[in-house]
Amino acid sequence: MKNTERIKSPTMVTPYNAQHIGNREEQQDYFAYSNIFDREEQKRIGIVAVLADGMGGMANGRRASHTATDAFLQSYTNSEITNINDRLIYAAHRANEAVKTLKDAGSTLIAVVIKNWKLYWLSIGDSRIYLYRNRKLRRLNKEHNYEAVLSEMVLNGEITVEEAINNPHRSALTSYLGIESLEEIDINVNEYPLFAGDSIMLCSDGLYKSLGDTEIADIIMEADDDVCDVMVARALAKRIANQDNITVMLMDID
Repeated sequence: MKNTERIKSPTMVTPYNAQHIGNREEQQDYFAYSNIFDREEQKRIGIVAVLADGMGGMANGRRASHTATDAFLQSYTNSEITNINDRLIYAAHRANEAVKTLKDAGSTLIAVVIKNWKLYWLSIGDSRIYLYRNRKLRRLNKEHNYEAVLSEMVLNGEITVEEAINNPHRSALTSYLGIESLEEIDINVNEYPLFAGDSIMLCSDGLYKSLGDTEIADIIMEADDDVCDVMVARALAKRIANQDNITVMLMDID
């Protein structure tokens, strides 16, 4: 499924998206855009994209991702906070409280806001936000998993590279929605300038663990309106065992 409606706003954006269940029993990814057809809302809050990946090790991963996305978008949209970063953080805490009401549930969440040719983002967990510019793909957000902690320990000489690679907990999340106290939130401190020709991509780990950055960049460069569908198809063609849910959202800055 994709949306190719061009948004007539202070920043011209064309959104696309695609999703696949992979080899899992249910789709635990969930995503949403703000009301892209409401020009007054765009002027007030910007264009918002949210993606949540329910934690598969918990019983209510699907409910968690839906709850997280809906609570976040509703809180961000209805907040009277004028500073966008503060509004994003407020919405993240409201989403965390909503997921905490569920039993045995957790979810990652990434969100971006595009307003007046500026980009703002927030990230919790290990889903990714990318900027595609000048045929190059750059990851913008920091992942919250134990692998990042292990990498820091390697740099400090506390453990070896081999010990980090073989650590059985390296993929465990250190921050997610549903956690008792949400403290680790990655957010860009300063507004990030956008230019015509840029693309912003959000994706769950089912995509980036199947396709490398160069592969993704090549698809964005070569594909047309079916860009997200092509990414999903290429990921599935790898026939990775136990392929995770895949979700990708892409916004072209025209």
